[in-house]
Amino acid sequence: MTRIVSRRTVPIDAEAAAGVFLNWTKDPQWRTAVRRMSAEPSGPAQVGQQLVEELRFAGMTFVTPTTVTEMGAARASYSGGSREVQVSGYREVQPGPSGSVTLVAEIDVALLGALRPLTPLLAPLYRRLQERDLDRLAELLVT
Repeated sequence: MTRIVSRRTVPIDAEAAAGVFLNWTKDPQWRTAVRRMSAEPSGPAQVGQQLVEELRFAGMTFVTPTTVTEMGAARASYSGGSREVQVSGYREVQPGPSGSVTLVAEIDVALLGALRPLTPLLAPLYRRLQERDLDRLAELLVT
């Protein structure tokens, strides 16, 4: 399993940041590889919410069902996967000084089956993708 953790500090209030960052249905607005994201029930993260992400990455399409497993005022954890990949992690909005927040995204990813040998190649690519996506989210939140 590969752990990827990214952080961005953004000059925005926590409620506004959480409204986007902790609502997976808004991911296609800032995560470039996400082609489709559905949530049942729809809306902001809540325990038991079923998410299905369609992601195009490294020339492959991954459809990954996950479930929101824990929820706090500013943090949501998730877990799930498919035959090709297992994922778990969390997103958190941490209050900072002067009305800013730090967005934290942590994901543990394990490629399975025939894809497992590609992990050393794909993990660094996914890390860069997550970093760029958080940059895009930061820009979105302050405009």
